[in-house]
Amino acid sequence: MQKKSALWLKLMLSVLLSLVTACGSNTPISKSTAVPTVPPGENIYVLDGYTPLGSLGTGRQIVAFHPGSANPATLVSLPVGLTSLNHQRIYVATPQNGQTSIAVINSQTGAKIRTFVIPGAYSTAEQGYNFSVLSANGQWLALRQLDKSGPGTTIALVNTQAGRLVKTIHLDGNFDLDAVNPDGSRIYLLQRLGDASGHYYVRLYNVAENELYQTPIADKGEINDPRMTGYALARQMSSDGKFAYTLYIDTFHNIAFVHILPLANQDQLYFARCINLPLGKSGDLLRYYTLTLSSDGSTLYAANGALGVASTITLDNNVFFNDHITTTNHFDPGKIDTNSGDKTRMLYNGAALSSDQKTLYFAGMRGVWAVNTADLTVQGHYMTQQAFTGIALSNDNRTLYAVDPTNGITLLNAATGQSRQVIQGPARNPWGIEWITD
Repeated sequence: MQKKSALWLKLMLSVLLSLVTACGSNTPISKSTAVPTVPPGENIYVLDGYTPLGSLGTGRQIVAFHPGSANPATLVSLPVGLTSLNHQRIYVATPQNGQTSIAVINSQTGAKIRTFVIPGAYSTAEQGYNFSVLSANGQWLALRQLDKSGPGTTIALVNTQAGRLVKTIHLDGNFDLDAVNPDGSRIYLLQRLGDASGHYYVRLYNVAENELYQTPIADKGEINDPRMTGYALARQMSSDGKFAYTLYIDTFHNIAFVHILPLANQDQLYFARCINLPLGKSGDLLRYYTLTLSSDGSTLYAANGALGVASTITLDNNVFFNDHITTTNHFDPGKIDTNSGDKTRMLYNGAALSSDQKTLYFAGMRGVWAVNTADLTVQGHYMTQQAFTGIALSNDNRTLYAVDPTNGITLLNAATGQSRQVIQGPARNPWGIEWITD
């Protein structure tokens, strides 16, 4: 009887110890579920050279390395330019002495595939889309001349495959670039109107006809006033390059919207679609909006971790004006201090979707949020005391790469949010992750 009691006591102690271990808030159930793993052949391409709001970007580069160690070696360093949708080529325009050298670079090796020179001063180093835009396949590069001291605007259209200048376009007025369509036959422009509110028109230039169409491109519901305000914060492209989805914000007027621009359908030359996004009390928090496109191209996700809101936009490219917000979920973003140093923080690729499209991750003012895409309910809030500027998800969906320009890149378990290590090394001032290869 005593032996049985002793055996029973040992069994109960074993069970209790197991429960204590399993329920400990800081102790993982098993090492395999808590520690993020990096796929053996996975390399991340990191934009190095963080640029806070209001600062001039200098010394930026793209650094590739395998994130499997705390101090990884550089695999390749690339100049910042425009990248084809498949990330195989980088296109760089560098002005010097009234001419511009254009280089087509292999993103895996850093080798120059082609270089040629065109007259005029153009650059791909500027942030945003105002000075340079690229077709999705990388063949057509449109560049706006840097010097805007005169009354007009000069635009160069380049065929990067042929390595030559196709056309130099001179326009009366102040124009910025917006997009170029897949076959290079049309260039979309932003005509600055010069008023106090910063309004502009979206205009279409037909390359073959040498014509700037007089009718501005507008939302079908706002034909009577096609003026727009704000600046582009993020963009997604459809896989065929025929639609540009751009997230615009206007912090002064507290406006945020997604602009859906068809680039290839002749029947929709004069129309676009503007979908207004949920707002908060402060326009300063709009710059925390992120935009992500599902792998099948059917859904956009717009999320803002500082405002505490996530929305799904259902896309219907067959019935263009059927695009609309289908789901919005508001959640508690935590304590938000708009007077802190975060007023200058800018996100870069601040959201990622799991490969099964079931989980959306995005950076907030603090930490990384994980939401269920089915109903946008919050599944987790990771690293809640740290500020990140970009995130990405490993190809096996197990590891989140969370980018902090000051501290480096933190590897997180995507399911639990527990961290493994912080990478220091090639990217000294990382801003975001451009893409991942395996």
